[in-house]
Amino acid sequence: MTYQSTGIMDLLKESTAEQHRDAEHRRLQQELVSGRVSAAKYAAWLGQMFLLHKTIWEEIVRRGKDYPAIADVVRDEGRHVANLRADLARLGNDATRVVPLPSTARAIQEIRTASESDPLALLGYNYVLEGSMNGNRFIAKALARTLESPALAYLDPYGEEQRASWQAYRERMGAAHLDAEQADRVVAAARGMFGCIATMSDELMEDPPVSP
Repeated sequence: MTYQSTGIMDLLKESTAEQHRDAEHRRLQQELVSGRVSAAKYAAWLGQMFLLHKTIWEEIVRRGKDYPAIADVVRDEGRHVANLRADLARLGNDATRVVPLPSTARAIQEIRTASESDPLALLGYNYVLEGSMNGNRFIAKALARTLESPALAYLDPYGEEQRASWQAYRERMGAAHLDAEQADRVVAAARGMFGCIATMSDELMEDPPVSP
């Protein structure tokens, strides 16, 4: 399948399938989906996701002024930053004190560098995080049964509107009219984000502190 014969969203799904499976099969992801993750590790994971979302959203806001495709596709995903901050607070953590793991720090640097040299790559990074909301609803349901004080705003931001929200996102991505070269760069960024999440998951299982 080539970009000429399919839309950008289908291309992204097919071209990142291996990286997606790899990220989902990490032990941390399995503990999240089953609801077995401890509150401490859940908070640590939320902290790293906060740093990723915050970086991407800041760069999207900054670069979207000059790149209509970015502004047209990514509308209000800044809500994820606010939800993560609130969830961390509910678990007794201060988002401003979250320390990035090595994989997160590398991803942050990569995102900022790409934002300067190839802003459309931000669409690839954002695709992975926004797409994860489809599965995050299942994690929210599992954790609602097991965590004493569930903080689930991040995992289920759209509620029953999740399907409609994702469809609207797909349509906006399709309307961005990326050419083949641009699409390849967006795919490369998405692959990189999946890789970061996989490595970050492994690091969290070894050392999950949220703040100093």
